[in-house]
Amino acid sequence: MQRHFASYFSDSPLTCIQGIVLHYIIVESVQRDIFPKDLEEFLGIKGSSVTGLINNLEQGGYLRRESLESDGRYKKLVLTEKTKEMQEDIVRRVFDYMHSMFVGIPEEHLKIFESVILQMAKNAEK
Repeated sequence: MQRHFASYFSDSPLTCIQGIVLHYIIVESVQRDIFPKDLEEFLGIKGSSVTGLINNLEQGGYLRRESLESDGRYKKLVLTEKTKEMQEDIVRRVFDYMHSMFVGIPEEHLKIFESVILQMAKNAEK
């Protein structure tokens, strides 16, 4: 599945991981500020790995870190104009991948799948 997802970014300047991170920020930043800790939780990886990923995206000109006015210790992740220009393309690529993964699966099976995944997530929290 990872190879299949990577194929959706094969002709993009972004890797599939960069694409999913930017997609997450695009979607979530509509409602709230996004911080490196959010990416740690979303991706399930350590802070040092997130820092490396953010550094690469920042060096590529896709995002920047901005200090909060209320507390300069916290750095929110902000999309650059470069990413905003690519935003529709990133969202489309992720949507197309998601759609391709569920093609041909009956709605009732998807509901069962969702129920099983949610229960697995609850079990993992215990």
